This record gives sequence, structure tokens and C-alpha cells, in this order.
Amino acid sequence: MDSPKTKVLVAAQWFPPAFKAGGPIRSVSNLIHALNGKFHSEIEFFVFAGAYDLGSDDELTGIKTGVWNDPTEQSPCRVIFQKRQDWSKKCWNTIFDEVKPDVLYLNSLFSLPFSLRPLKIARSRGVRIVLAPRGMLGEGALKIKPLKKFVFLSLARTWGIFRDVVFHASTPNEAEEVKTHVHNAEVIEAQNFPDPTIKLLPILEKKQNTLNLLCLGRVHPVKNLHFALRVLSGTDLSNSPVHVNIVGPDEDSDYLKSLLLFSNEHLGITYSGPVNPSNLAAVFENTHFLLQPTSHENFGHSIVESWGYGRPVIISDKTPWRDLQSAGLGYDLPLNSEVWTKYFEEILQIPPDKLAEQSANCRDKYDQLTFAIELLSANLSLFKK
Repeated sequence: MDSPKTKVLVAAQWFPPAFKAGGPIRSVSNLIHALNGKFHSEIEFFVFAGAYDLGSDDELTGIKTGVWNDPTEQSPCRVIFQKRQDWSKKCWNTIFDEVKPDVLYLNSLFSLPFSLRPLKIARSRGVRIVLAPRGMLGEGALKIKPLKKFVFLSLARTWGIFRDVVFHASTPNEAEEVKTHVHNAEVIEAQNFPDPTIKLLPILEKKQNTLNLLCLGRVHPVKNLHFALRVLSGTDLSNSPVHVNIVGPDEDSDYLKSLLLFSNEHLGITYSGPVNPSNLAAVFENTHFLLQPTSHENFGHSIVESWGYGRPVIISDKTPWRDLQSAGLGYDLPLNSEVWTKYFEEILQIPPDKLAEQSANCRDKYDQLTFAIELLSANLSLFKK
């Protein structure tokens, strides 16, 4: 596959049409779409991906495994989807031989088949290595299986596993996280690309003192949904019913059951399961606010997508998005029950004209984030020396 372009081999365990892993899939897919569209004559992407969606043993539909799939509207680059038995060192070496990449782009920190194995091969061949941690070094993420991750990071520092690796940090906060855990790391900051195809939706009519909230993403304790639902269940909603729609893959069935138990006469909670991104508009049509009380969010694609649809957000202060109230984009709140109770009571009373104003502000913010030339240039610099 000789080419005058910079050839980037992307390692991604999940890639479209997979969607259940959420943000990490959208991050790498949106990056490829954006750079391929703007710099097609300079850069060329090839993706080595798993043949499954998150938590599934069934192969993705509409793909061919073990061979290069031609570019499509959904994936504007060549993709090879591999079954688990083909995530081997031998198979990776074969792909390196075929592609002859200038750059290896990793989208996982702890994965043996999709990070450590291709990293070792790339280093032996003198291939530039760029690694996007995708929030895995955040405080909230490191609390999940903490001992295992602590041991790995300690050994990585001792053995120099990440020497000469360029880290892609999507926010200044993530850049600091990388420098904390990977000493003397080279870090390039380049914000993630939002989905550029989102269309503004009409405002959902808000009947007096009613509220429709959407929780979008993996159903997992790190998303901290129990915090917001506990607050809502303890709030007097007798004259102001609230409905919460939970949308996303169920990664912890016991956790999901515990969330549904917060429902009561005036607080309706439903679980709609995972939804393909192509069908999200229908979900947001019936939403007033996105609800995301996360304990850690590296970027928050669902937040930016919510703005694209014209929906303000109610989120924690554990994301990169701050000072939302002053900008008319929603609320970013400390994880304090009294604070959230106060603002829920305020939001229930929000008049239609203010909701319409916030909707317009949200769309303006989305447009600024999606189509900035600085965003394109920063991401291109990851791969071009």
C-alpha cells in the first residue's frame, strides 16, 4: 500500500458499525471523517478493528471479517475487522507489512491486543506512535479496578513502555493526567471532533412544571446516575412530575436495577436500551435537558451532541465543560445533593422563552466547536511531524 500520503494505522477495538462503547468510538470515527474530508491529499487512514460491539460475542452485521472493507459513508477509510483469534502478534505483523504505516494511532491504554501488542511492533519498526488515553487516566476511571491499573502504570514507568510515545490529550485536564502518570511524556492537546451531521431539533413543548430528562451513555457506576436519581427521588415532585429516560448499553445489570428502583408516583424512570447514533434525533426530540452527573468525563460527546440538537444540559463539574449557566448552555454543578435539589427546583420552573433562548445558545456553541479551523489543524499535527 505505497502512497505519498502520511499513512496512519488506527488500532480500535470498537469501530462503526459498533456503537455501544460510546465516546471512544465517536472520537476516532469523527477524527477520521474530519481529517479525511479536509486533508484527503495529505493523510490516509487504515483501521484494524474488532469484529464485535461492546459486550457482544456476535459479529457486527454488514461487515466482512479478515479482509479490507472498502470506504463507506459511515467509515471513509479502509477497515479490517478481525475476530478475537486474529488479534494476535502474527496478525498485527501481517497488517504492518501490508499497510507500511508512518504512524500507529492507539485508542486504548490498558488493552493487550489493541495497545501493547501493536505498540511493541511499531517500536521495533521505527513507526511513530500516538496514543489517545480516552479518559482512562481520569480519577474516576482509575477507581475502577484500581489495584490492577496502579500496578500496570508503575510497571510501565519502570520498564519504559511508553517511551517515545506521543500522547493525544483532548483537554488540558487530560494533558495533566497524562503527565501525572507518565513522567516526561510528550503530549499534544487536540480537542475531539463532535459529530458534524447533527441537525437542530424543534423545541419540545414544556408543560408547566414538567420535565423530560435524558441520560445517554453506558449504564455503569462511573456515570454516577444514582446520584441524580437519588436527589430527584427525594425532591417534592407532587406538582411537577419528572420523567427520566436512560439510553445506553447495560454494562451492569444490578446497577441498572438499582436505578429503576428510584422511580415513584411522580418520578418516572425508563430504560430504553442502547440506541444507534443514527437514531439519536428521535430520542432527543422528547427531551428538555440532558442529565449527566458523571464522576469523570474526558470529553463528553453526548454533551456536545445535546447542544447540537438544541438541548441544554445538567451535568456535574467533573467534565471539561464549565460556566454553563453564564453562557446559557445549562448547568455544571458540584456533586452536592443540596445544590442539585436547589437547581432541579429552579429548572422545573423554567419558562418556555428561557428554554428557547438556551436552545439557540446550545446550537451556536455546537457550531463553534464543530467547524473551527484551529480544531482541524491541532488534530492534523498529531500525525504530521
